[in-house]
Amino acid sequence: MSVTRPLSFCFVILAASAYAINGQPTPGVTQTSIESPSPDGRFAFRISYGEDLRTIDLIDAKSEKVVFHVADTDESQTYWHVLWAPDSKRFALMTRLGHPIQGVSVYAKSDDTFHEIKLPELPEAKIPERLKHGKKFPHVAGLNWQEAKEWNPDGSLVVNIDTMIDGGDDGSLSATRTVVLGFDKSGKARIAKSTIKYAAEKD
Repeated sequence: MSVTRPLSFCFVILAASAYAINGQPTPGVTQTSIESPSPDGRFAFRISYGEDLRTIDLIDAKSEKVVFHVADTDESQTYWHVLWAPDSKRFALMTRLGHPIQGVSVYAKSDDTFHEIKLPELPEAKIPERLKHGKKFPHVAGLNWQEAKEWNPDGSLVVNIDTMIDGGDDGSLSATRTVVLGFDKSGKARIAKSTIKYAAEKD
């Protein structure tokens, strides 16, 4: 099954861009970069990657002290990018493990650190069989690809979930589900709204 990148990224890719473009890092040497500062300038992300391990930490931008350990992985094709809330008290982290799947996690500030907010199971973006009209669409460009799009003024988060399949000369089909995640005063998340749209394109 061949796959292609489903969407153009509109946020900063946090990890391993230089790693992927410039080749493997020197064996045994850990490389780091500081990326995506918070809107208030207090926090940033430190990405560390070596031959076998990639790590992402939220740090104090001034002291570079670790505020919260976000994740680590031994997968060489793991990429992260982030969408900060305007008040710097929450951020959405998008994690891509190769193609064609990407997931969204949400983190909130709690005293001097951050914690992950448990999200409800997000609905899928399914393409109905009726739209295929009996044709074959063997290439998967995106499979329930989750992308945090924006933080609303009321603190809710808009997430798009995309599935796209390609049938060559038969064109492509896509389903985009838009989910609005609301958060109550305790920080609990819920699905406030969910809508879906379909599109067909001919080559």
